[in-house]
Amino acid sequence: MVEERKLDDEITLYTVSKGTVSFSAMNYGCTITNILVPSKTGEKIDILLGFDTLEGWKKGTSSHNAIVGRFANRIAGSRFTLDGKTYEVDKNDGANSLHGGFCRYEKMLWKGEKYSDSEGEGVRFTRLSPDGEQGMPGNLEISVIYKLNDKNELIWEYTATTDKATPINLTNHAYFNLDGKGSILNQHLQLDCKKFLQAKEDLTPTGKILSVEGTAFDFTREKTVGRDIEKLITEKSDFANSQFAKESSAPFGYDHCFVTNADESEVVRLGEFWSCESGIRMEMFTNQRGVHVYSGNFVSGLKGKGGVTHKRHDGICFETERFPNAMNETSFPSCILKPGEKYSHKTVLKFKTSNLTN
Repeated sequence: MVEERKLDDEITLYTVSKGTVSFSAMNYGCTITNILVPSKTGEKIDILLGFDTLEGWKKGTSSHNAIVGRFANRIAGSRFTLDGKTYEVDKNDGANSLHGGFCRYEKMLWKGEKYSDSEGEGVRFTRLSPDGEQGMPGNLEISVIYKLNDKNELIWEYTATTDKATPINLTNHAYFNLDGKGSILNQHLQLDCKKFLQAKEDLTPTGKILSVEGTAFDFTREKTVGRDIEKLITEKSDFANSQFAKESSAPFGYDHCFVTNADESEVVRLGEFWSCESGIRMEMFTNQRGVHVYSGNFVSGLKGKGGVTHKRHDGICFETERFPNAMNETSFPSCILKPGEKYSHKTVLKFKTSNLTN
């Protein structure tokens, strides 16, 4: 079932219910405002960080649960060369460009409509990103579908076509907390990722793809998110946290792209995230080569739902994506979409609830 509710003259909220799970999403930024999942006590828990009011969503600056593009993650030096032409994009993250710069998809109005197919029922958002927007070439026609089925699978599908060669890398920047409150450090994570992209101090990739074995990045066997997180400060295989001292105010944590077993041709299992407290499990699947794991290192001080002022590590993101800075790293798979081609990105979140002990 899909219900519509006007939030103002331009913004519509769509609420989708199927099985025991429901979610709401609005055409402002293709933003998922909440996902409600039953806990082991039967209580419905909203597992997403966010805001209580439309004004809160509009003022937010951390891409809460919204679509990010045209190129998610970082572009080193805020420039790239394509077909012999150099393009300059916004420097909104030091010398680098992050999540589309200052003119972000999350702050744009999209066209929304109810949607259903053989896989589920939900909502589709569409928008034309014009040539030159965010400094990017090509008119890009984008479709974003969020749908739910009676297997408690939340499916995200993004497609796009262009009239000029352009980089593209879309993702959803959802902040998850399976208890609906508090820290995610005691929640459990297992990733089918044996490699990760080494990062510089500014969080751009060095170009090296390293094994997770023997590092704080190894989630091939489940562990709590926080078990090794402080080890990142002295992690010798990576440089992203090396500038942080071991202080309570230091925003250290995971902010890295892990390498999946996908090659964009088919959906594969990515891993699983769960909480023993709520009993909620979220198994993840994607066709994307990377998943950027961000442990909410910079959410401290943000006021969210229920008036809660968040602390660092109150949420975690699993941003399925192409590799960051791929247009500037020749060893990375191409991120360029050409006329006549179709960009296709699919991510599936499968929810279940049980009396978990580990």
